[in-house]
Formats: sequence, structure tokens, C-alpha cells
Amino acid sequence: MTLQQIKYILGVADSGSFNKASEKLFISQPSLTSAVHDAEAELGFQVFNRSARGVTVTERGQSFIKDARDLFKKYEELLNKHCGTEKKKFSVSTLYYAFARKAFVEIVKKFSSQGFDFAFCEKKASDVIDDVASEASTIGILYLSDSNREEINKSLKLNKLEFHHLTECNAFVYLHEKHPLAKKESLSLKELQDYRFVTFDTDDVKSFFSDEVISQYGLDKAITVADRATELNLIEQLNGYTFLSGIYGEDAGDSGENFVLIPLQNLDENISHCFELGYITKTSQRMNDISLTYIDVIRRILHIAGFTC
Repeated sequence: MTLQQIKYILGVADSGSFNKASEKLFISQPSLTSAVHDAEAELGFQVFNRSARGVTVTERGQSFIKDARDLFKKYEELLNKHCGTEKKKFSVSTLYYAFARKAFVEIVKKFSSQGFDFAFCEKKASDVIDDVASEASTIGILYLSDSNREEINKSLKLNKLEFHHLTECNAFVYLHEKHPLAKKESLSLKELQDYRFVTFDTDDVKSFFSDEVISQYGLDKAITVADRATELNLIEQLNGYTFLSGIYGEDAGDSGENFVLIPLQNLDENISHCFELGYITKTSQRMNDISLTYIDVIRRILHIAGFTC
């Protein structure tokens, strides 16, 4: 197996589809598909599960990709050390947040003259953690809830990562403005049972609800999509809905003015839909100037949006 094939596999894993990866890697999709297939044949197992909605990494593939990232990182370090001046890098892996993107744009404008290589990836929480742990990303943006806190903290400790608090937010239901429930002041899960639940990340649902609630209200039968554009289209066309943390509120303009956020009612007083938003870094790694500036910009954006940081 060649390093080029490893690069292709990592590209597909990061993009979630062969089509998107082929664009980023500047290779035709047939050639990319063939290269990955040949690599899987050499490995003796599938790295990816393929479907019409995109690709997902298999269980054995996850282990391979983690090791492959380490290998490719060492390869790049070797080239930088012996083949020229090492380039400065700044990369962010995050959940789908407009404030993270807006802050990143400011950083690129401010530091572009200093020769940085920049990267920005929107992923699910587990992949954000993997990216920061492998140093594929400098900073990760995610949130903690009553449902995911124990698991996330365990993963952070295992990967020698540290969570830094930014602000707190609440859970909302996200609907198209023409949805029959769009005028409600708040919504319960019972009211949503007759409508299609659409999600970009099935793991994220467990951050909002327990397994019992997910099963009781049919949330385990969600329509899963590979990108946000498809999610928004299905929400509109099928009278669907999804759940978002309240921090998404300042994102509404990014998705158009045709969607609304409605507070989600707690099932009972013992269940909280409050989330702690923060960023993660390597525990032993001192944040450099560009990283500190990025977090400062995020705090300013959140403050303008009405959140306490």
C-alpha cells in the first residue's frame, strides 16, 4: 500500500463521501474509488461501508484510520524536517456552528500573511476528538450534556485532551416556517411524534435524550443524511424537524430566513436540556497566539449573539 492510497483513505474519511473527497484531493471519483478499493483488497477488510447517502467507517476501518493518521503525520513531519522549512498550521474541527466558521474566516484574514496552512472541518463529536488527539486539528469545538458528559469526558481523558468552557445553551426544535407546528411557543416530543425526524448525526441524538426516550418516541427511526444542505431540504419538503442546541440560534441567517427555532419542553423536572459549549485542546499543549486569538474571536461573536462567556 502506498502513502498516496493512505492519503486517499483519510480524505474519504474526512469528507464522508467519495465525491467530496475527489474534489478536495483533485482526483477523479472513479480513480479515487479504484485506489481505495485496491487498498482494501490489500488490507483484507473494508475500511468503508458504502451507501447512497455516503460512506461510513467500519469498526476495523476506524482502528486503521487512527493508525494511518499517525503514520501520515510522521511522514509529513519527516518531509518538513528534511525537505524544506516546516510550514505553520492552524486547523479546527467542530460541530456544525456558524460562529466557529465566522471566527475562522477572521483568523484566516488576520494571519494569512504569516504563511499558515489553514483547515476547517465540520464533524460529529467523536471525530472532533479524534482529530485533536491525533493533532490533525489544533482546536476542537463541541458541547457536553447530561447524556454525553460521562462518555465525552472519558474519551477526553483517554486521549489526553482538555475541555475548556465557553458558554451554556439550551435545546431547540428546528422547523421550516411552513411546518404545522411552527407557530408554537414551545414543543414537546409527543407533539412531534407524527412528523419526520431528520438528523445529520445519529450519535448526536444520544446527547439530547436517553436510550429509553429515543426508543419511546421513535427517534431511533430517524432519516439520516450526509450533509446539512440535504437535512434542511428534507426538513422543508417532509415537514420534518431536528434538534439543535440553542447556540445555533445565531446560525439561522446562514440557513436562510425560512426556518424557526422553538424551545424544547423538558420531559420532566429531572431532565435537563442545558448544554455546555466549549473547546478542546491537547492537555500538554500550550496554546499559541493564533489559537488564543481564535478563541477570543469566538467569545466576542457569542457575546454579540447574547451569550455569556
